[in-house]
Amino acid sequence: MTLQSGLLAGLLLMLSACALPPEWPAPLARQAEPAASPLIGELARVSALSAEQRRRELAELEGARLDDARRFQLAALLERDDSVEALERSLKNLAAIGDQDARSQSLIDLMKKSLRARIEIKQLTTRNTELQNKLDQIKALEKSLQQRNAPFKTP
Repeated sequence: MTLQSGLLAGLLLMLSACALPPEWPAPLARQAEPAASPLIGELARVSALSAEQRRRELAELEGARLDDARRFQLAALLERDDSVEALERSLKNLAAIGDQDARSQSLIDLMKKSLRARIEIKQLTTRNTELQNKLDQIKALEKSLQQRNAPFKTP
């Protein structure tokens, strides 16, 4: 009888190896798609576009009626431009986006901070250039005054 029970146990082990594991429910984090994922995907898509493709998409969005998704898309496209006006328009579009879930809102807040910092850097760079030009003018004036006041040397 032990031989039969041993064979039965071996047969059951072989059959259990062929069985599929039980289906476990997916964790809650994987079941609900976070709303920030489409926003991050949009940022990645826009960063991969060429300058011509960005111009075309900007032209399409300029005349269209904008919902929150389109506003975010427009803000992401404008963010890629280096002018202060485009960065300010991008900031305004982000400010006009309605309430989102916490993850999306944190992404939007980070973009706003980044845009404000970039605007401030552009303004400071412009101011720095203006001040440097004035300093160069003052140095040139000082040099010309020193040359003017130097006594004439007679040979």
